[in-house]
Amino acid sequence: MLGLYELLPESVTKIAVWVLLTYGCMDMAGSVISVYHMEEKLPGLLRWNRTLQKWTYRLTAGLSGHVEERFVRSYPSMLQKQEDEEDEEKCSLVQLFWLFLIGAFLGDLVETVFCRLTAGVWMSRSSLVWGPFSVVWGLAIALATALLYKDRDKQDRSIFWTGVFLGGAYEYICSVFTELCFGKVFWDYSDIPFNLGGRINLLYCFFWGIAAVVWIKTLYPHIARWIALLLSKTGWMLTGAAVLFLAVNLCISVLALVRYDTRADGKRAESKWERSMDANFDDERMERIYPNAIAADES
Repeated sequence: MLGLYELLPESVTKIAVWVLLTYGCMDMAGSVISVYHMEEKLPGLLRWNRTLQKWTYRLTAGLSGHVEERFVRSYPSMLQKQEDEEDEEKCSLVQLFWLFLIGAFLGDLVETVFCRLTAGVWMSRSSLVWGPFSVVWGLAIALATALLYKDRDKQDRSIFWTGVFLGGAYEYICSVFTELCFGKVFWDYSDIPFNLGGRINLLYCFFWGIAAVVWIKTLYPHIARWIALLLSKTGWMLTGAAVLFLAVNLCISVLALVRYDTRADGKRAESKWERSMDANFDDERMERIYPNAIAADES
């Protein structure tokens, strides 16, 4: 700024200072008139003050726009950084898909380790026949982000109780859905206190609340930046390949589960897809993938 003043002629600097002082005095006079209700005595001066205020506003807006334009031209990288941060905050469908995929993988990993620590055995917790992916966890992460990411600045206890309620309702709905569609019960909490029909229990609802706080407050901002970086490097090719893989995986998993259920009822394979399921996903393999799945009438 000192360099700019040195480039200006002394006469121009003096004129600018006097103009600013005059503007300030006139504006102060208008304020005094308004405060002491002197409009009726000096209406002309008040009109001039209002006109001056309009000119001041236009001048300020013009200078701000000019400064912002010069700033953008001088520092384009900072503008790009701001746009990237705004893109990271957006919860688009592409971002939700990657959150689902990442959440499905991390959820399967967490449950596998949890079973190892509590039950002492390595147990498959996958929902799909190919890969360690838990659909329940993936959907939970995507839905929790879509519902809670705008409230990430709220207090932890608010997010916690929201996670308790939404997590419990979500797990209950998933339990009913899988039982109706596949005739299988994939989890049963009847032996845990404060359960509701064996589908949910109070302790695990609290786990959902803790997971909501940890996810929204700690993990989501970092993963959102990773997803943005991933998409900027690979474009849509990797996303398209992941969508195709997941779609095929889901379809094959549904067919394998349906055939697993009908095979348990003694129905013989008649169509081509049933014979294919029997050949590639027999009872031994299905029991290894879904060790906790039992028939609904046996639960």
